[in-house]
Amino acid sequence: MKNERGSIAVEAVILAPVLVLFVVFVAYVGRITGVQQDLHSAADVAARTASQSRAGSMVTRGHQSAQLAMSENRAPCTDFKVRVTRRTISGIAEVEVVTECRVNVLGLSILGIQAPLLSGQSREVIDVYRHP
Repeated sequence: MKNERGSIAVEAVILAPVLVLFVVFVAYVGRITGVQQDLHSAADVAARTASQSRAGSMVTRGHQSAQLAMSENRAPCTDFKVRVTRRTISGIAEVEVVTECRVNVLGLSILGIQAPLLSGQSREVIDVYRHP
């Protein structure tokens, strides 16, 4: 029993950094997952909005709705970009929206990870009953 004096302090010194790194890693994974879901959601909203818009305003409305969706979600993103494309495949007109951004990793720099670039994608068939 006398030889074990201070062993808890030594264990705490060894395990504390590991536990801190684990907590920071869990926060990082949570942030990545949240941003990925926000990007897919913004792409879905933008594609749906664009598919119901007039042909002349389709791209603009898709951009605006994606920007609005991302700002409402307050996603920790930098360099947010939206690409809205209208095309016809086998006689079916569709709109495709691709959203992408870099995840803000401020506060997680202890892991030494660079900000990853994530993207979301959605397609919608253009509504044939919309106004031309």
